[in-house]
Amino acid sequence: SWQEVAVKLIDQDVLANSEFSEECRKQFLNEASLAGQLAHPHIVEILEASVTEDAGYVVMEYVPEGNLLRYTYPDTLLSVENVLQIIFKCCGALDYAFRHGVIHRDIKPANIMVVSGTNVKIADFGAALFYQAQVTQKITVGTPSYMSPEQLNGRRLTHLSDMYSLGIVAYELLAG
Repeated sequence: SWQEVAVKLIDQDVLANSEFSEECRKQFLNEASLAGQLAHPHIVEILEASVTEDAGYVVMEYVPEGNLLRYTYPDTLLSVENVLQIIFKCCGALDYAFRHGVIHRDIKPANIMVVSGTNVKIADFGAALFYQAQVTQKITVGTPSYMSPEQLNGRRLTHLSDMYSLGIVAYELLAG
């Protein structure tokens, strides 16, 4: 039998950068492996990951309905009840991940995928490092407008860092 999957490629510029060392590759594979062990109904499953000098990719479960970004505009807002259900599910997923030693670091509407209705799955766990040219952002990884103060300042991250980012997502979903 076959399964639809999504494949994310690591930017060739990141791989070609001289600062993208063997240590970076090992860290990526370690984090992808750790994220691949997360089995939660609201986390996108990572099926395979690889990185070499020439190519890098992550194969993950395909989620059909796109992401939450389209619901952050004033004319496309979801009901308050639906937003609360989505945020509650994300909180459970982030709590589960943190208890398994994984902090997402890049929670934003584009990384919350819609299965259907309010059934959502958080994507890009662990591998968020490499989708943002990490090599050129030594101190911080993520999307600045969603980052917690400790993340912006390069301090140690905890589950509260992801919760801060999720709070910004909730605000956008409610206020547009």
